[in-house]
Amino acid sequence: MKKRLLALLLAAAMILSLSGCLKSTEDLYQLPHISEEYRELQSAIEAVLGSDAEYAAPVSGSNRQAIQLSDLDGDGEYEAIAFVRTSGELPLKAYIFALRDGAYQNIAIIEGNGSSFQSVEYIQLDGEGGAELVLASQVSNQISRALSVYSLRKEGLTELMSAACSEYRAVDLNQDGKNELFLVRFSSDEPTGAASLFYYENDSMVRLPEAYLSQGVTTIRRIITGKLAENVPAVFVAGNHEEDSLVTDVFALRNGVLTNIAAREDVGVASTIREYNVYAADVDSDGILELPDPVPLSTQPDSSSFWTIEWYNLTLEGERVKKLRTYHQFQNNGGWYLVLPEEWGQLVIYRGKNVGSVAGLVFSRWSPETGEQELCTIYAFTGSRRTELAEENGRFILDQKGETVYSASIGPNNGSLTEDALRNLFHFIKIDWNTGEM
Repeated sequence: MKKRLLALLLAAAMILSLSGCLKSTEDLYQLPHISEEYRELQSAIEAVLGSDAEYAAPVSGSNRQAIQLSDLDGDGEYEAIAFVRTSGELPLKAYIFALRDGAYQNIAIIEGNGSSFQSVEYIQLDGEGGAELVLASQVSNQISRALSVYSLRKEGLTELMSAACSEYRAVDLNQDGKNELFLVRFSSDEPTGAASLFYYENDSMVRLPEAYLSQGVTTIRRIITGKLAENVPAVFVAGNHEEDSLVTDVFALRNGVLTNIAAREDVGVASTIREYNVYAADVDSDGILELPDPVPLSTQPDSSSFWTIEWYNLTLEGERVKKLRTYHQFQNNGGWYLVLPEEWGQLVIYRGKNVGSVAGLVFSRWSPETGEQELCTIYAFTGSRRTELAEENGRFILDQKGETVYSASIGPNNGSLTEDALRNLFHFIKIDWNTGEM
């Protein structure tokens, strides 16, 4: 345990040293050393730990060290927080150490029940200096997370709130410059999940009345924060709906009340339900999140397995505002999508003839009067001849990602479509780093 602690302290000391002045070349080649300050911290931690204590780093989130540093009280000095598991009724413990009279002292202990620390974040909630400690722990299979928020001030450590939740995010829905906490929870006593918003006021966290998720949502797939419209922040909660569909509930403040603006009051389910796993995204890069409405193509039998996506914004009143149309090609590396201009009209999409072992994806305009008019074909080439194949027989390169070169050719009835215009319509699908999904 001491060796592990020594390594942790060394890493912390190196991180802090990098934030100082640039050192000379000679200094850079010297072996790093632990300052006396951190030796004292090591001794202070060992002095309070019992023989049954073991380090218990948070298992998820961006802060997964067993010993972490943060300026909790805003005095410009780092406090050290050690996460530990012991025996007894309250096995989870977080020890907070601060410099007092030149030495580290244990100034507070957080004790709780549960099997593990799920995550820890340091979030500014009160608009003052320092950061509040937001700690989530796994309590039981029935309660996915117990979330607690602590504030360190001159008078000591204060618990601002404690609540059960499945997921949470820091947001600023009321746009007052301070973070709020948005929580989603499920309960066996209630037919559907609920969302709540906590904000800091008068030395405590105040909760607004809850708003409900769509009926039938069983688990959360993804939570995205962004703008619903200009100057209207919102939280987009995508959840599994019943067996095989996905629904996105959209929460924002309407007249100061937390509201699921996507919900249809007549059926208790948001209007964003779909049998297609694609999520809210800013597909047109205007700073506002769009919602997807997948539409299967049925122009002719061989295109019936292809879908396009109609993207729209929701107003604060829940009305749809149509934005654009795309085709998404999902792949293991994220894949790509093509913006489909309105003037392309009714489409046919199908696999064309092979080039080598690659079948291009053909996009054609179609009408009963004129039949099919080919607009363009898109290819994804891999292998040693990928660049050569991408530029043969009138094809040109759209872009490259990893070992794949994306190429296209323009059809004979393309209207005003040019190579540069097609490149501007072609985009890569971004992968969500939290979930690994597209």
